[in-house]
Amino acid sequence: MTVEADVLIVGAGPTGLVLAIDLARRGVIPRIIDAGRADHRESRAVSIVARSLEMLDDLGLAQAAIERGVPLHTLNFYQGTMTLAEMDVTAVDSPFPLDLCIPQWQTVALLRERAEELGVVIEWDTRLVGQQAGEHGVSVELRHGDGPGERCETGWLIGADGAHSAVRETAGITRERADLKRGFILGDVAVDWPLTRDRFHVYFDTSGLVAVFPMIGGYWRILASTPDDRPPQSPGLDDFAAYVAERTPLDSGVRDLQWSSSFVARESLADRLRQGRVLLAGDAAHSHSPVGGQGMNTGMQDAYNLGWKLALVVTGRAEESLLDSYEAERWPVVKAVVDATSTTTKVATGTTLVARRARRHALRLFGRLNPVQQRLSNAFGEHLVHYRDSDLVFERWHESQARAWSDVACTGPEAGELVRDVYVENREGPVALRHLLRTPGHHLVLFAADTTDSATLAAWQSSAREAIAGHGEVHVITRGHLPHDPLDGVFADLRSEAHNRYGVRRPSLYLIRPDKYVGYRGDSVDFAPVSDYFRALGVRP
Repeated sequence: MTVEADVLIVGAGPTGLVLAIDLARRGVIPRIIDAGRADHRESRAVSIVARSLEMLDDLGLAQAAIERGVPLHTLNFYQGTMTLAEMDVTAVDSPFPLDLCIPQWQTVALLRERAEELGVVIEWDTRLVGQQAGEHGVSVELRHGDGPGERCETGWLIGADGAHSAVRETAGITRERADLKRGFILGDVAVDWPLTRDRFHVYFDTSGLVAVFPMIGGYWRILASTPDDRPPQSPGLDDFAAYVAERTPLDSGVRDLQWSSSFVARESLADRLRQGRVLLAGDAAHSHSPVGGQGMNTGMQDAYNLGWKLALVVTGRAEESLLDSYEAERWPVVKAVVDATSTTTKVATGTTLVARRARRHALRLFGRLNPVQQRLSNAFGEHLVHYRDSDLVFERWHESQARAWSDVACTGPEAGELVRDVYVENREGPVALRHLLRTPGHHLVLFAADTTDSATLAAWQSSAREAIAGHGEVHVITRGHLPHDPLDGVFADLRSEAHNRYGVRRPSLYLIRPDKYVGYRGDSVDFAPVSDYFRALGVRP
């Protein structure tokens, strides 16, 4: 039997589900399959960083995630009983200045609920066993459990099926691989420790490290490096107790093991993220050490970058060439993540005298320097990721003379950088800019500076809507009071906070992409570049 599907996503983990949700809310209901069972509770990933919480907020899930997890604010490093450093993870420019500790299966459960609300049906115990690319689609062979096979014709095939991706392998996409020769065990246990439960705790010893994270229900996650790359296949309580006793001053009386696993840190990076109508995301494209907690977050951000572009192509509103930008923008990001986690893992698990001294010196140094902590916090929260070099973004921004009300120290986010959240006001009261940007599509924000004249604002608003050509919404922000004549989509910035955050000194435009990166900015009310942006994007009205 042949089944038609515009998009077939292989893998119903966090990456595949974020993509399914993003497509579905843009009117494209994908088919999604997974080789596992619906009741499988994979729990390796436990960290959702600030940038991913912002993404979940855009999907309407951030608050529910925070309610199910444990918010963390600090990362503590120890050598025995001595504190080497404390890193404040709240020093990040985000409406969610925290790191959320939540089991991966809970993250998946939230995403599944949202996907199903949007009409997405997940087909479990279904695997891809073959594919054949064509000019206008991919012919895929599926297997349902031990039952009969099925031939599915899909316009686009997405591999979100993990490090051992069948999509990648059957597509013939090669990858670079390396074995870091570091073994780890991890598990969730009950134990009575006098530790603050709003932070990570990492202990270094001559034989390796032990990291402990607070989990829901009063449990603790233990991650311990092993002396070699042959960790026990099914770690038990005795294994965790031994490492805690050897490397930390904590009570080793662990009990009630909820879940455990082991692995050897390996890294891989696919040579490409797109091959014709096959695209890779998440661990299928890049896998690396879990040290730093970047894996699941990076995969979800892959999906968030791809979703709006793929939806435009599938609905016939953009040329297929738009999808080339997915690889162009994300491959440098994931390459940097793989390199960084490789280095971090080697530094964190190094046991030689030189490695231990260098690590101790570095931790003490950054623990005393606020600027270094702030940069590390932003890196940890994935706020330093940008697409400034992308062909899809540009700006016409000049160093204009500062106005009396402006903060001359703030230049605003450049084209290719993340938007910044700020509160503005309408007649009902304050509203967060990020909530105005929730509607799928582009958003053109017109900063009107001191202009409050109703006729002028209405004329600008009309021109802005003509320039955005049905691809999104227009928001006008004035520094003055709201005009007496009600105008929908006009907001007040009475304390100049929004204008300052965006470096605005005179009437200016910011065009925000659907993934909340700046696509274009210009410090004049000239709408021609907005039209140029959409032409460069290759989209149609």
